[in-house]
Amino acid sequence: MAENVSYGYKKVRPAEKRRLVLGHFEDIAKRYDLADALLSFGLHFFWRRRAMRRLGLQDGNRVLDLCGGTGDFAVAAAKAVGPAGMVVVCDISRAMMGVGRRKAARAGMSDRIRWIQGDAERMGFARDSFDAVIVGYGIRNFVVLDQGLREMHRVLKPAGKCMAMEFSIPTAFWFRRLYQFYSFCILPRAGRLITGTAAPFHYLAESIRVFPAPEQVQDHMTTTGFASTSFERLSNGLAVLYSGKKLRQVAPLRSKDKGIDND
Repeated sequence: MAENVSYGYKKVRPAEKRRLVLGHFEDIAKRYDLADALLSFGLHFFWRRRAMRRLGLQDGNRVLDLCGGTGDFAVAAAKAVGPAGMVVVCDISRAMMGVGRRKAARAGMSDRIRWIQGDAERMGFARDSFDAVIVGYGIRNFVVLDQGLREMHRVLKPAGKCMAMEFSIPTAFWFRRLYQFYSFCILPRAGRLITGTAAPFHYLAESIRVFPAPEQVQDHMTTTGFASTSFERLSNGLAVLYSGKKLRQVAPLRSKDKGIDND
């Protein structure tokens, strides 16, 4: 039987975590973007722009926006890859993607974005499908971190790049104390006022604290196959950008390259 996994401070069965996380996003989908903007004090706009610059998408790229939700990264990626490119959003929440579809339509990007409901740890995409994979605030919600990372690596093309943006703990002591108070005392109350429920914000605060430190996440990326892994703390560590690449495939050596004489 599968071991219990962390759901905030609790330990639950893997299927239960999937159900609870999905329920949170379904509950707050209509007000998610407003909550994201207000509760991050607008910092998430800066973080997303930084992530897109680092990802360095090019015209014609095929991009997977994993855990893509309401499509902020998808719309930005669609603009970057141009008419010759394509962006696929994969998310477990149909309600979140419904909001994203309307956002893409308003931006005139509907023809460049495809929306697929699916599990990040069990994707139906073929190996080597995408030039880039980007995940916004999603890897913290994976049931098994390594399984999600392996799937990201699998669907990337050789030389493809992944970028994951995730919440973390501030590095400065005084900021951590302030953030502790904000996360557990202000965030759930404000979240309830905006979305009508506090439960997703209690989970958010707890899940950030039980998620591995950036150095450990980088190690997980390396052990699951990524090369050139790195991380960058943003806003004193409130968010972290993780990046890695899939190694190019190396053609097998021909017999003459190996120094073998067949005569």
